[in-house]
Amino acid sequence: MGKGGGKAHTPREARDNLKSSQLLSVIDAISEGPVYGPVDGLKSVRLNGTPVLDSGGNTNFSGVTVVFRSGEQEQTPPEGFESSGSETVLG
Repeated sequence: MGKGGGKAHTPREARDNLKSSQLLSVIDAISEGPVYGPVDGLKSVRLNGTPVLDSGGNTNFSGVTVVFRSGEQEQTPPEGFESSGSETVLG
């Protein structure tokens, strides 16, 4: 048992001074061969069922960039996807 007497200490959580950012790059193939683009722009692009832009044109997600490729043979790869790879951090 600890010593008696004295005042009880109330613990306090320190302010969060860590800066964190997350970046996710995803390539999604939805067709084999040429297709026409998203019907309604970023309103047609959904993340977990929620459109990037709502019906009023307001963003539901900030910092989202979408690059469309129609599936032509001579098209260039999207920037950042010139090669493929897989990275897993174990920790």
